[in-house]
Amino acid sequence: MYSLRKFARRTGTIGRALPDPFPVFAFHRITFRHGATSMIAGNPGSFKSIMALNIMTQWAKAGLSGVYFSADSDEFTVARRAGAILTGDAEELVEARMVAGDGGKYAQALTRLDAVKFVYKSLDIDGITVELQSFESVYGAYPDFVIVDNLMDYVDSAGEWELMRTLTRDLDVIARKTTAHVCILHHTSEASVPAGVVPPSSSIQGKVTQKARLVLTLAARGMSLEAACVKNTNGPQDPTGRTTMQFFVRSSLRVDDVSYRAEM
Repeated sequence: MYSLRKFARRTGTIGRALPDPFPVFAFHRITFRHGATSMIAGNPGSFKSIMALNIMTQWAKAGLSGVYFSADSDEFTVARRAGAILTGDAEELVEARMVAGDGGKYAQALTRLDAVKFVYKSLDIDGITVELQSFESVYGAYPDFVIVDNLMDYVDSAGEWELMRTLTRDLDVIARKTTAHVCILHHTSEASVPAGVVPPSSSIQGKVTQKARLVLTLAARGMSLEAACVKNTNGPQDPTGRTTMQFFVRSSLRVDDVSYRAEM
């Protein structure tokens, strides 16, 4: 049994908010917290990974450490995208210069992400745990955040929904044990809504949102991006996905917060 007045000794950073990646998130009380899990979901092409990389970049700039599990991509792709986001150069230009051996500018820019480590392989929960324990052994503390891109790549079969539900529960345990924030990327059903329409909570494949405290769904039309907060245990939510926030994805893959400027 516990006395609530002594919570600070036991919980440490659990429940404390990470920096707001976008002003519109703060405006709508969308908060990523230590010791909790979140989910970003959408159809293929909805900029899930781009949104996650932008969020990661903002957290790294704020001095946070992290581990990005990227079984859905490779090191060159992640470096190219992150280099574009950090410098503001168009992604095509970044790739051309990197391929030509003229990537010094981007190598220098990427040092701003040195506190974030990347793992480019599919792992089960034991493998993820080992990587986080290794991080703690080297740096003396667990990371502030963990991003898993994406859920489908960390189970044996895309159709094994129960395995996905188990993995999300296990990741939630990791969040609480390490006090890291764990953000999971996942797919929505392409048949559930027309292209370009933000999916509701019911569209998330496998119904794997039970443990996540915060769930965002995304939809893209060209380079315009809309997001809805369909689950939020600490603020407003709209499971239908009709209440949306507007963003724009620049050629550099920087995500520009459009709706907050309009709301001011």
